[in-house]
Amino acid sequence: MNIENCTLLGLILISLASVPKGQAQTQVKVSTTLGEFTLELFDTAAPGTVENFLNYVTSGRFNESVVHRSVPNFVIQGGQYVIPAGTTQLSQIAIDGTITNEFNQSNLRGTVAMAKVAGDPDSATSQWFINVADNVSLDSQNGGFTVFGRVLAEGMKVVDAINQLPRVALAASLNELPVVNFSGSVARENLVLVDMELVAAERPPASNRFDETTEQLVLKIDAGDSGFVQVAFSVESQSPQVIVRALAESVTVLDESEEDFATFDESTGQLLIPGLEIGGQIVYRNLLFLLTDAVNLLFSLESLEEG
Repeated sequence: MNIENCTLLGLILISLASVPKGQAQTQVKVSTTLGEFTLELFDTAAPGTVENFLNYVTSGRFNESVVHRSVPNFVIQGGQYVIPAGTTQLSQIAIDGTITNEFNQSNLRGTVAMAKVAGDPDSATSQWFINVADNVSLDSQNGGFTVFGRVLAEGMKVVDAINQLPRVALAASLNELPVVNFSGSVARENLVLVDMELVAAERPPASNRFDETTEQLVLKIDAGDSGFVQVAFSVESQSPQVIVRALAESVTVLDESEEDFATFDESTGQLLIPGLEIGGQIVYRNLLFLLTDAVNLLFSLESLEEG
């Protein structure tokens, strides 16, 4: 985009009015007999699978469900049976239709994926499983098993504890059932019960964003041999040239770089911002600034692309 006769701040303010607020990642809290953990869902990578899974979560059909299969150092699996309080028999979860396979990520330890019927890639319904190991062999079976989320933080301690429970054969189709305090006959209190609820988690700030409160650009920069820093920039001029100033007092040293960091080339004075977040969305990409006054840390905007 030619930035002549336009102002950076003006573009940003227009963008703020047009993007939705309060965007957050989708997370689900899983409460089990052996403890709690949280799933982060891959909304973009597997949108249909996530939507299907959330339909079961928000309708309450996964509440009082059972981990009905556990294979040591392989998977734990649920989403097929429920056993409500006051009952003694497992019953089938009310199942919606099958969904289209969306395999595109490997079945590594800690990921959650959909179970399905052998020989039919598009047969997943309600059953989910968590990979306890790197099960890359599943990536080449039956069209690949769709990974649609992962267990966060220390949650795999709970998953591992379930996977290490003794197992019994309750029926031909339930021959790997994990049990708690088992003493010869299986009752409701011996089962690994599961409840799920949708939770909203604040998405961490983008590496490069416009701060609405201060009206400053806040950038995380990979400066090559000079290291990694976070710096705020004030808008010093908007016409005829957009000029921003790096605020030396705002500099924070960072330990490492990430893929979406801006980059600064000391030899050319070019500052490249791969994406600028405004109001929760990446609105502009490949913003190119040039260091035009090294003493006063002034940068001029050369070009940008709409996101």
